[in-house]
Amino acid sequence: MKKLAEFITKHKNIIILLAVILLIPSGIGYVSTRVNYDILSYLPDSLETVKGQDVMVDEFGMGAFSMIVVEDMSMKDAADLEKKIEAINHVEDVLWYDDALDISVPTKMMPKKLRDAFFNGDATMMIALFDNTTSADDTMNAIADIRKTVGKKAFAAGMSGVVTDIKDLALKEMPVYVMIAGALVLLVLLITMESFVTPFIFLVNIGMAIVYNLGSNFMLGEISYITQALAS
Repeated sequence: MKKLAEFITKHKNIIILLAVILLIPSGIGYVSTRVNYDILSYLPDSLETVKGQDVMVDEFGMGAFSMIVVEDMSMKDAADLEKKIEAINHVEDVLWYDDALDISVPTKMMPKKLRDAFFNGDATMMIALFDNTTSADDTMNAIADIRKTVGKKAFAAGMSGVVTDIKDLALKEMPVYVMIAGALVLLVLLITMESFVTPFIFLVNIGMAIVYNLGSNFMLGEISYITQALAS
């Protein structure tokens, strides 16, 4: 250990230069690494849940769905909205009232169970079916496009919507948490250490280590969003 310490001290400039150079591929690797939001991908293939999802995608071309609740909208406008949603990439189909009866037919003529499934007061529900799994990137992109399309009078829910919200929250809040933690650590170090420069050196070292850690995940192909959120 003594020889190692002497080597580091003697060649500190080379080590610092090497550390800075390594930040470049690490940063590129961090940006290029796909973030995986699909929890099921980490479960064994033998589980019924995983098998069922694979069968839905392979046999029926649909592995996820989302409930879309529309409020204060006429039947004609709701039918137009359904067509817009169906035109979104990776939306396989949209189930609604007009799949059972023409919109010119009064809803009271429908069986009560079917009417209650699609209507509640001034709200009606559509079911969007996707051509990929619940947490796939394509499905989450489709959810984002649906929310842009439906506007303020409609709400997209379901498991795919929850995963999309988790993704948006993680991307939005994680940098804030890291900045707050960094500021608190810096404050503690400034209070407890005699040197004014040393705390900043500590923080730079920690930041570089985080970039190395996250950048090295490029070799694994992807990183779980949980790992990414907790790593820093």
